[in-house]
Amino acid sequence: MSGVVIIGAGPGIGRAVARRFARAGQPIALVARTDATLEAVAAAVDGVPVFTARADSSDEEALRGALDRTIAEMGVPDVAVYNAAVVRADALDELPARELLATYAVNVAGAAVAAAHLMPRMAERGGGTFIITGGMPAPKPSYATLSLGKAAVRTLVALLDQRYGPSGVHAATVTVDGPVAPGTAFDPDDIAEHYWRLHERPEREVLHTERSAHDIVTGLLTAWTEAFNERRAADLAAMFTADALFQGIGPGPLAGPGEIRGYYERVPEGTTADARVLRAARSPGGAVAAFADVAFSAPTGGTRVRLSLDLQLEDDTWRIRHYHAAIASPGEPSASAAS
Repeated sequence: MSGVVIIGAGPGIGRAVARRFARAGQPIALVARTDATLEAVAAAVDGVPVFTARADSSDEEALRGALDRTIAEMGVPDVAVYNAAVVRADALDELPARELLATYAVNVAGAAVAAAHLMPRMAERGGGTFIITGGMPAPKPSYATLSLGKAAVRTLVALLDQRYGPSGVHAATVTVDGPVAPGTAFDPDDIAEHYWRLHERPEREVLHTERSAHDIVTGLLTAWTEAFNERRAADLAAMFTADALFQGIGPGPLAGPGEIRGYYERVPEGTTADARVLRAARSPGGAVAAFADVAFSAPTGGTRVRLSLDLQLEDDTWRIRHYHAAIASPGEPSASAAS
């Protein structure tokens, strides 16, 4: 049957990853320290078989036993996710060696044990994916043990890739550069998409970091302006989601990249645009909403437009889901004044 085993199946990333793979029809195996955690996460997964096994990831014998039980239930997994970690604030000058070793046992040694137990079996079968939840792309003195552990995780993934990559088994890490919380830039449901994409499209590491909403919109509108001024209608259409709604300066709303491309192909020759962001903010779930000012110039004259935009992250690319243009009133400040 195969499926996905998640070690460290807690209420944040672990549950979100389980739900994401379950939506794709994958059976799920959950490994966590307590029955209460396992029951809560299992209850959140719908539509597929769910197996649970209790184990502390720092206990090698218990962890190997839990993995053996999941293999007996569902076979060698197609995907293994190691999500266990000790996350706490600490500093090197106040850290006893035993505490450092205790966190290392969870953050690094447990991942190495799980990989050593599963990846040879994946290699024998001819393929699989092993993903570790990483973090701390840059060390922080106030999170000493986590910084040390996550640096070791990157090395571990490199070693696993060298060892098992030639056998068709993919090792990767999702590096989360911030505190995980629903409705923020680090929403676990958004982060879970990286795990799915790493299974579908192998890479060594994906970094999930926070960019300001203003920077996201500025980057997209810069690309939009260049494509508009160069009359690249296909590239403009590709900046929209498949279900995008579009209201330009013209009759009736449009839907989808095909209709939007036709709109841009009909823009009069010689028309150019200069777009600037007025305001941008993240919405619940990680989407971005923004207002922008666009000055259009054409051989017949100029027009100032106010844009209302909603952006959505798809396959690591920000795209426009909703676009609404309205002629700016004479009394409204220009983009340069607003900025």
